[in-house]
Amino acid sequence: MPTQESPKSRGVYDWSWFAKGASQLFSLPALILVSAFIGFGGLAREAGISLWQLIFMVPSIWALPSHLILVAGIAAGVPLLAIIPAVALAAIRMLPMTMAFVPEIRVPRSKTWHLLLVSNMIAITAWMHTLQKAPEIPRDGRLPFFVGFAGTLMVATTCAAGLVHQLAASFPGYVMAALYFLTPIYFATSSWNTSRVPAEKLALVLGFCLGPVFFLIVPQVNILFAGVIGGFVAFGFHKLANRQGTG
Repeated sequence: MPTQESPKSRGVYDWSWFAKGASQLFSLPALILVSAFIGFGGLAREAGISLWQLIFMVPSIWALPSHLILVAGIAAGVPLLAIIPAVALAAIRMLPMTMAFVPEIRVPRSKTWHLLLVSNMIAITAWMHTLQKAPEIPRDGRLPFFVGFAGTLMVATTCAAGLVHQLAASFPGYVMAALYFLTPIYFATSSWNTSRVPAEKLALVLGFCLGPVFFLIVPQVNILFAGVIGGFVAFGFHKLANRQGTG
């Protein structure tokens, strides 16, 4: 599998991979994400967000959970000063993703500002799909591939959300609900497929099992509790397996 810089590259990166990344717009992960933003466009309209506000929001925030927190807060009448830290906290999950991603796209001549700019485009669909494709891409083609894929996704999701924002009144409610459900299905299956050690799969299983349990106890923070406890248990399992030489 190619991991070195391609011989055709003349600069820091091989930008011929930009178009190949952009072509991934027609891949299943990208189509599911665009479908999810179709539903988001209708939700934003119901919350009273204007078309131009929506067009600004999608690429600038660029993470569907953060978008949903913002729109839900606005719809509920929560003060903006309370919504801002909630959206920021939701984005913290991008930090470990970025830490795992940057070493995969860095080349010896990468500039810090290159990586900082690219880091602002990280969201789970583009991140996960690029990591899946990375072993097939020369190292100096990975950053252009990601920029092409993520950038095209930004444009496509903005257009989809904006179009539905104007046409939302004609969509049945059950269609919107079905489109929202596609995104968590994709995230779950992709996370399972990209898990490299048994502990990662265990964390996913525990999260799915503990989520409904904690919903009955602390419904406001059930996902947080399920994630933290499931993650700690899986981490302990991983450390124990390594000590026994089986992980």
